[in-house]
Amino acid sequence: MDRQRRNSAHRRNLDALETAFEVTSRSCKEAIRRGNSHEVDSLTKASALILAATLEDRLMVLVTSLYFPQDAEKRVMSERSIAQKWQRAVDEAFSARYGVPLRSIPARLDFTAQAYHKGISGVLDEWISPLFSVRNSLAHGQWVVAFNENRDAVNNDKTKNLKNLNLWRLRLLKNMLGHLERLVFDLMVTQYAFERDFDTHWSGLEAARRRIENGKPADWEQLLRRRHQRGKWHYEMNAARNVRNRQAKTT
Repeated sequence: MDRQRRNSAHRRNLDALETAFEVTSRSCKEAIRRGNSHEVDSLTKASALILAATLEDRLMVLVTSLYFPQDAEKRVMSERSIAQKWQRAVDEAFSARYGVPLRSIPARLDFTAQAYHKGISGVLDEWISPLFSVRNSLAHGQWVVAFNENRDAVNNDKTKNLKNLNLWRLRLLKNMLGHLERLVFDLMVTQYAFERDFDTHWSGLEAARRRIENGKPADWEQLLRRRHQRGKWHYEMNAARNVRNRQAKTT
């Protein structure tokens, strides 16, 4: 299959994954409102699995585009993990944008370009690698207890990460990674928009990161439940009022 057809197929997959994430996370929000903890747990983990798949396919869309050199795509795909593939794609894009040999990235970039590279690589290390670690556990059926690679002992850190998943964080992470993907796209495709728009995208990314780090998902979930209870109360009051009105008309 040629690159253009592969890119088109990846785009169709991406559209389906975006829809799947919205449908699943919306169902999860409804379960949070109703206080159904078992459904919340399952739907949160399903959302995490879909988000990681979405991020993987976003990479495939990027590296199969006509703007990304075909030999660079092959080098990206030779990397072992998705996180490593993302980092290689970023390095390839910086090499092409600034005319610096790949083996000299980031050392021979100028000061500003090095700062850009450091910022993007830091997001990859801090957010993308852990997401794919969770995805790997879920994909291997480890939805409650995570094991080591040989599956002969429990991995306590991964198990803790599974337990700490929540929809509030996943939705903010999706927003944050959208800004990252846009930065990498601009880096590959345009001659000037990367530097021109970097601060705008980075500000959006940082805002999402601060909300993840400083926010309180339990408060958000409690707010959803309170709103649900208020809506239920109003519905019941309106229903009772309608019954009384119909009875009064009949009388």
